[in-house]
Parts: sequence; structure tokens; C-alpha cells
Amino acid sequence: MKKIICLAGLAGVMAAPNLFASMNVTLYDDTGSYADGQGGEFRAVGDAGLNSVVNWSAYSPLTQGTTTSSEYNSALGSQYFQTFCTETAEEFSPGNSYPVTSIGNNALYAGTGHPVPITLGVAYLYSQFAAGTLAGYDYTYGSGRTASAAVVQAAIWSLLGESFGGVPTPQVAGFALTDLQSSGIAEADWTKAANGAYGVADMTLDLPGQAQDQLVMAVPEASTIIASVLLLLPLGASTLRILRKNRVA
Repeated sequence: MKKIICLAGLAGVMAAPNLFASMNVTLYDDTGSYADGQGGEFRAVGDAGLNSVVNWSAYSPLTQGTTTSSEYNSALGSQYFQTFCTETAEEFSPGNSYPVTSIGNNALYAGTGHPVPITLGVAYLYSQFAAGTLAGYDYTYGSGRTASAAVVQAAIWSLLGESFGGVPTPQVAGFALTDLQSSGIAEADWTKAANGAYGVADMTLDLPGQAQDQLVMAVPEASTIIASVLLLLPLGASTLRILRKNRVA
């Protein structure tokens, strides 16, 4: 039994680096097809590290796919998902690749210096959008989709307490308001921390300073696996001591 436990601990230590492998994402926007001009939708093309923690099954063919447009020559044939930003004080340059420094429940906003949680309202809207089931959203690429994107982006910023370039905080309005009202979530809870509810996480970008964070449907087990590995680290250390003692004996 001791040998089995030791091997499990060692396996945990050996697996840990894989869970924290580097992740990168390239972001695009297209105001003629899906981006509203001030915010999302944005198209996110990740590398193997990021793609391994994206919950692709949570996206529908309307919100994920394989890039084929000549507009994205550098990403042709790459898998993508559609997303929205969670902050207005940061920007990104379309077509540039950014390191993803973390995927979690909070975003670290410039100017605040502290984490701001993804809220239940944001998590609900984005999860429904990703699934292709957000009522009132026009998923047909073109002006209708860009108009829908503007409504959802404004709602996301509002639910996170964000403003845009000195303009008053955006409002939750139109079909986004109707969807939240019919979600079963009490209005008082729309701005409460989601803590991973609906599988929605914040994707924190960095190059080399902060860049505009984005939303992502994350693999449900990811945080559990990471927590388990952290618990195994002390066991792994004791395993190395035991193996060292055995060699001496």
C-alpha cells in the first residue's frame, strides 16, 4: 500500500507542470460581421495549451468553429470561439497573440488594483450566448449580429460596474434584460460573484502589461484537477524523501 501511495504522490508532482503549461490566444474583431465597434463579439484562436482548458462542448456551431476567412490568413484552419471583453480600461490589437496568465473567477482591472468577480448575470448571458440559445440574439453574421453583440457587451460591462471612456455605465437593456428577468436568477443576485457558475471564467491576458480580459467557457474539471494536484504536492515531497531513504537502506 505504501508503494502505491508513494507512486500516486509522485505522479501528482509529475503531472503538475502539464496543468500549468503556457497558454496563448490571438484575438480578432470584424465590425462587419460580429463585433459592435466598441466591444465584442471577438474571435479567440488559442494554442494547444489554451484549447486544452476550453470547454468546447459548451459552444454551439454558431459560436465556435474553424477559421476559413481570408481575413485571418495567419489563423486559417485554427479552431476558434467567440467571446466578449470584461473591462473597458484595457485594449488589445486585433491579430496579435497574447499570453493567457490565468483562467479563473476574477479579473484584475487596471485602475482598481484588485480582483473584480465575474457576476452571475454575466455568467448566465455568456453561457447562453455560447450555447447559441440566448433569446433575441441574432446569430446571423452581419449587421444584425453586430447590433446584438452591442446589447450583450453593454450588459456585461454594466453587470461588472464598468464604464466606457467616461461615458456613463452601460445599461442592461433590450433582450439582455428580458433574458435575465426570465433566467430564474433574482435581480438582486445579478451582480453577485458567480464563482464558476454556468462554467464561465475570466481569461486574463498579459503582454507585457495588462491587456483586455475576455470570457471563456472553461473545462468544468480544470479547477478541481489543479486543486487535487496542489494537495498531492506535499505527498510528492514526502515520496522523494521515502525513495531517498530506501536507496540508502
